[in-house]
Amino acid sequence: RHRFVVPSSEVENALRNAEHVFFARDYEQLGGFEPSGVVVDVGAYAGFYSVRASRRSRLVVAVEANPVMCHYLRVNAKLNRRVNIVPVCAAVGGESGKRPLFIAEDMVNSSLLESYVREVSAIRGRVEVRVLTLSGVLSLLGIEHVDLLKVDVEGAEEEVIRGSSEVLEPSFVRRIVVEVHPPFCKASRIAEMLRPRYRVAVVVSDETPSQVFLYAWGPGGPSR
Repeated sequence: RHRFVVPSSEVENALRNAEHVFFARDYEQLGGFEPSGVVVDVGAYAGFYSVRASRRSRLVVAVEANPVMCHYLRVNAKLNRRVNIVPVCAAVGGESGKRPLFIAEDMVNSSLLESYVREVSAIRGRVEVRVLTLSGVLSLLGIEHVDLLKVDVEGAEEEVIRGSSEVLEPSFVRRIVVEVHPPFCKASRIAEMLRPRYRVAVVVSDETPSQVFLYAWGPGGPSR
C-alpha cells in the first residue's frame, strides 16, 4: 500500500501518473525491465516510480528538477518509509551549470524546453535550477554501476542521452528505458545514439501517440 501527497492543483495529473506507473506499468512493458539493484529515476516528479522501484531495488536515485515537486518527492519517500530513495533536486542535461526550468500550469509537464511547455500546457513561471550531467549525478553519489536508468524529462530526452554518452555503456548502465515525447524528441534519434552499444526496442501505441517508450539493454538480454 502506498500513500502520496501532491499539490492540490496537481491531483488529476498525479492520478494519471500513478496509473501510468502502478497499473499500466509503461516503463516495464518489456520483460526484464522490472526495477532492481541500483535504479536512477531521471524526471521523478512526485516519486511514484521511485517508490515503486524502491520495493525491489537496493538504491533509487530520484532526480527531479522542479523544486516544488522535489519537495513532494522527499515527503513521499518519507511517507512511504523508503529509506533507500536518495532525492536529487536538479535537472539532468548536456552540461553542468544553471538554466531556466519552465514551470507548466500542469507541473507534470515542466521542462527545460520552453517550446514543449507552451505546446502541451502553459507557462506558469520559470525558475533557475542546477543542471548536472548524468555522469555528474553518479559521481556526486559515488555510484559505479546502474542496473536500470529511467528517463522521462518532457521533451529533453535527446539532450540527456547525448550528454550521458561517457557513461552509457552496458558494463556501467545495464538497462535503459526512455519515455520519448515526439515531435520534440524522436525515438529514432535516441535509438541511433544507443545502438552502437545496446540492443534497442521501441513500443508505440495509437492511443498515446505523444508518448513512445524506448528500451535498451546490453549483451545477455535485459533480464535481472
